Amino acid sequence: MGMATKASDASSDHKLDLRTVDGISTADPNNDNLLHDLTAGLTGGDAVFDFFSGNIQALQNLYETIATSGDSVWIDGVDEKSGMPVKYVDNGTHFLSVGAQIHDTDTLEKGTGSTTNYKQVGVAYVTLTTNQGTSQTMLTTIHYAGLGIAGIAATPALMKLLKPLVKAAAKFLKNLAMKIYNKVKGGETTEDPDEAEDTVESEAGDAADEAGEAGAEVGEGIFADVSFTMLDGIGVVVAVGVIAVVLILALLEKQMTNYVKFFNVTQKDIDFGICYITGSTGPQIAPAKVGQTASVTKISPAPTPPWVTSSDTVIYRSDLQFINNNELKGIGYVLNAKKSGDFPGFRVMINIPNTGDNSLFVELVDNQDCQKVWDAQKDKNTGLISSATSGKYQLRIATNKISGKSPSPIDSTEGYNYEHLIVLTDGSVKV
Repeated sequence: MGMATKASDASSDHKLDLRTVDGISTADPNNDNLLHDLTAGLTGGDAVFDFFSGNIQALQNLYETIATSGDSVWIDGVDEKSGMPVKYVDNGTHFLSVGAQIHDTDTLEKGTGSTTNYKQVGVAYVTLTTNQGTSQTMLTTIHYAGLGIAGIAATPALMKLLKPLVKAAAKFLKNLAMKIYNKVKGGETTEDPDEAEDTVESEAGDAADEAGEAGAEVGEGIFADVSFTMLDGIGVVVAVGVIAVVLILALLEKQMTNYVKFFNVTQKDIDFGICYITGSTGPQIAPAKVGQTASVTKISPAPTPPWVTSSDTVIYRSDLQFINNNELKGIGYVLNAKKSGDFPGFRVMINIPNTGDNSLFVELVDNQDCQKVWDAQKDKNTGLISSATSGKYQLRIATNKISGKSPSPIDSTEGYNYEHLIVLTDGSVKV
């Protein structure tokens, strides 16, 4: 997808642009609640289903609320600590919130020299709050170009500047949810996973185009053009985060579905991806294209303020989703992480055949061909859990079921739904 058309071509001395970030931004709070749930999930069986359904069902319900309730569902609020504006949706049990913060007021005060010379000045973040805590679900960076804005560092001035940016991020989410919901209600579902992904990408581009505002008031007598941009080369499903799981599944007719979460509970960034898939496997959500990797950040502070996530640091994760392209065949693939320093890398093999029991395999090594791992291990370990250890690193995997039907973690409907929880640790945090 190319760069989205800006909200307005009108002349303005001030330009503000929200941009999707390059890479994985989904993260959960590094607190006792998450660590307890991870530990429970790694025992396998129903605990894995409970872990996945805990936030994805909440997101599904919020998606439907946003898609069907109009602008009034978005409540204007104020961050209790920073005093900055927020918008949120509350369905009575869970919250989806949009907030923003500026970290470079100096550039805003001095200007950038021209309305085409953009500089990053802050971030806007989307968070999901469930009984598992508050997670960073989507992240965009705020860029500014134009003349200086005097006195912008004062809290009242920043509040006014951030209000149209928060509004634009919320409008993007609303528009995207409405577009997908209306397609589904109109019968525009598909059996083709690539078509579903393309639809979400196309609709996200249109939603971004519509999210901006020309001449938004950002200060006393000061107006700016606000835009939302999906950057070149960034897959929408990665940029939108776990929200894409709900959107793509809404468009797809029910098939065998596999949900995967990989948590990096270490002090090292991990280059992670899919290195092999069978011909009948369709990866719908992935960190990168097959054969490539993306960095899953180490335990570290998040762009979302710590008082929002209730944690000084967060644990980053990669969400993946697979379906079978052929109803007569199953799902099979190998995941990998690259060796780096004292980290040996890893391989994870998951096989979900059309008939027979599912199997899984993990190893902490990065010197084996991925297809050879598949060929050697695809029918061996049919248990619910597996693990491998190398030095201080431990890799564990757990699944909900090895065969048959089970509830969907999205809406609890019965079907061929399988979840896999993968956790890499180095002893720095106890799981």
